[in-house]
Amino acid sequence: MAQLPISVHVCSETPEKWDETEALQSQHSESAGSYLREKRRPAVARADLDWASHGFEPRWLGFDTADCAVALQPSVYAGQGANEFSRFRQGAERRSEAALVISPIGSIEDESRNFRNIFGPTVDSVSIGQTYTSIDGQKIGKGARVRAADGLGNADGQLALRLLSCNPVPVWRSLSLSGAVLESIHGREQHAPEGTLLPILETELGEPVVAAWHSSDGVERRYVVPVETPWTLLLPWLLEQALPEFVPGAMRRARRPLATDEELMTRRERNARDALAVLEGDYAARRDLLESQLQDAQRSAVATRDGLLYGTGQQLVDAVSSVFESAGIEVVDLDAKYGDTKNADLLCGYGGRSRVVEVKSASGSAPERAYQDLLRHLREWPTLPGATPIDGGALVISHELRTVPLERRPTPYARPEFLSAQTEPVISALELFSAWRNEDVEAIRQLLFGSSTAPVAQSGTQVSGTVVDVDTVPSRTSRRRWLGWR
Repeated sequence: MAQLPISVHVCSETPEKWDETEALQSQHSESAGSYLREKRRPAVARADLDWASHGFEPRWLGFDTADCAVALQPSVYAGQGANEFSRFRQGAERRSEAALVISPIGSIEDESRNFRNIFGPTVDSVSIGQTYTSIDGQKIGKGARVRAADGLGNADGQLALRLLSCNPVPVWRSLSLSGAVLESIHGREQHAPEGTLLPILETELGEPVVAAWHSSDGVERRYVVPVETPWTLLLPWLLEQALPEFVPGAMRRARRPLATDEELMTRRERNARDALAVLEGDYAARRDLLESQLQDAQRSAVATRDGLLYGTGQQLVDAVSSVFESAGIEVVDLDAKYGDTKNADLLCGYGGRSRVVEVKSASGSAPERAYQDLLRHLREWPTLPGATPIDGGALVISHELRTVPLERRPTPYARPEFLSAQTEPVISALELFSAWRNEDVEAIRQLLFGSSTAPVAQSGTQVSGTVVDVDTVPSRTSRRRWLGWR
């Protein structure tokens, strides 16, 4: 059975006409009038858009549209498509069919043509013909998260899935219905918006960014989508989902496969189709859940990750403290306790052991004086009021901050004589980060307290009133092995 193309009203001049316009713009770039210079070919009129392969026959401006099944980006302005859209709508109403419409919202401009509106954010708009109603769209910031609205039917659910998978991601705009206020010599006349706007995709705040507008008379079903949405995404959706569900008569007239017509399906076909719709809905719900979990994980990790990899001062101290606490280590902020930087930054305890921790950062190579500062704090520790016995100290240092993390040297110090003289552990922020991101709490404890973190009695070598357990200080080679560094 030979299939016929489905006629669609396209509110644009033909691609050939646009070729002529662009040729004139190129030939007379300086002398062309402002109207000619400002004209831009819409995406729906691209020469490489293969309508026939998608099963459609475009009816451009100047063509009759009374028998069209769909209207694409129609106009309400006289001489620019208003008459064609009116005939399309009348034809659908006469056939008792839904007048299916797709209206992209927004405009695509060159970066050089963009400007900042000093009076507030720019609001895009789609005007609804024969009413005082418009659908307004205000841009949402980059990176906005959107999700499928609840209770979508098969066609609308499929549109949501296609748009969620669209790459590149369109610019999302918060959609709302607006009426109109008319001023005249007789006074002010206010018209409330007509119809209903049903969300298909929405933000976390419940703002619709893709929606279907239903006219009050029940004739028109208008989809409002971002202008960046490719027509190669929308046309297959129209043919495979929207038209079979909302305008099945158009599919019959075009002699499309009868298996897509619900009124001609067997029970087995209907059951399989319904099961597939449930599966796709479950996928969308599962995707939303996983995206939400990812956002939560990112929000909880960002402060510690940024602090360990690029932080200085208190930001780095807070990140180190957070990592130790995640491993069950008790942490006391010594600066907060004494109200001044009298000693090291942190006092850490676990399993009957305790160490003071000095936290340092360096934009380049790690300075050896940072380790000398730790030794000085250890000597001065017994003189502080309320000082408790400790097992020694540790230096946590974040070095080479001007270098991206994965290109930094894993160990902060390299001079052999300096390494052999170390009696206290030196922990690279990269080592600490690696153990933290893998949630390896034992590795975190080992970095600070040595290879055994079981409770121990305080014994060891006395250094200036400080107990130092030299047997539990891990070598730099073993620390690299714990964290996977080579």
